Amino acid sequence: MPKIVDHEAQRVKFAEAAMRLIARNGIEGVRMRAVAAEAGLSYGSLFHYFESKDDLLMHAVRHLTALQTARVNEYTSQYSGLTALEHLLCDDAIVNESSRDSWTVWLTFQYKVALDKGFADVHAEMIGGWLERIRRHLGEAIAAGEIHNDLDIDSEAMALWAYSSGVGQMGLLHPASLPPGLQKRLITSYLDKLRNGRS
Repeated sequence: MPKIVDHEAQRVKFAEAAMRLIARNGIEGVRMRAVAAEAGLSYGSLFHYFESKDDLLMHAVRHLTALQTARVNEYTSQYSGLTALEHLLCDDAIVNESSRDSWTVWLTFQYKVALDKGFADVHAEMIGGWLERIRRHLGEAIAAGEIHNDLDIDSEAMALWAYSSGVGQMGLLHPASLPPGLQKRLITSYLDKLRNGRS
């Protein structure tokens, strides 16, 4: 009887192996043979799923984003408004080695975004979804009376995204100056200003 292969599970193994290698060595240290070895799968089978290193990186980032979305959905299914928004933004904070590795992979992806239209299009799609979530929670906060109803939701969503992503990036690059606790306090402080109408 032929062996049944879970193709999606194979893709995930390769993607997670690539993420681990990027976190350890950067994109320059990622070779397809190294990815196969890290995944514990054959080199030949890797090319059944991915045509190139760029293709693999794209899938790895989509997998990373799917994991984050699942985490956020679990929380925001129970909360709304500024409480949900705080959790959403703090998910970008670096709280442990796993999230630090995720940020390293994300910055590697952003480097490709700056140079390649295909990567830029995927990035725009991902950020568009993130901004839509922020706008939704701001709308909930206005409806609940948590913030003023004259807030420009579109502009504020963009400002919050830029702020929180900058905090996370600086936390990766300068961990001694911006440890996880401070990152979270900065995000909470920003939202407190929204509550008090001082943004």
